[in-house]
Amino acid sequence: MKFAFGTDHAVAEVRNKIKEYFQSGGYEIEDFGFCGEGSCDYPDYAVKVAEAVISKKADRGILICGTGIGMSIAANKIKGIIAAVCWDEDTAKLAACHNGANVLCLGSRTATLSELCRRIKIFLETPFEERHLQRIKKIEEIEKQQCRK
Repeated sequence: MKFAFGTDHAVAEVRNKIKEYFQSGGYEIEDFGFCGEGSCDYPDYAVKVAEAVISKKADRGILICGTGIGMSIAANKIKGIIAAVCWDEDTAKLAACHNGANVLCLGSRTATLSELCRRIKIFLETPFEERHLQRIKKIEEIEKQQCRK
C-alpha cells in the first residue's frame, strides 16, 4: 500500500520516525511534509496529499498537524476527499470502515509517537464495509449539489 503523507511544522520532532516505522513495515510513502525551519501553512500540505489521493497516486492520505483539525478542514475542501480527525484507535477504525475516509488527520500535540503510529496502522489496515456505501453516496450527492451552486 502507498500513502501520501503531509505534515506541518508542529510535527517536526516525530515526522521522520513515523516515516521510518511505516517504510520498515513495507509501506510506500509519498512525502509532502514540511521539513524546513520555522513555520508553514498547513493547507498547502493538505491539498498536496488530497490531490495525490484523488488522482490515485496514493491509496490513502495521512495528515498530521498540531491537532489534525486544520488539516482536515483544508483536505475536506477537495472534491472526493473524506478526511477524518481521529482521537483514538476506535475512531481511526470507524473512520475507515464506516465513513469511507480516505484521509486520516491526527494531532502531534494530542498524541504520543506510539499512539500516532498505532492509529495510522489501524486506519491503513481497515477496509471499508460496503454496507455503508449508501451513506457515502449521499455525501457525494451533497458535494455535487454544492458544486452546482
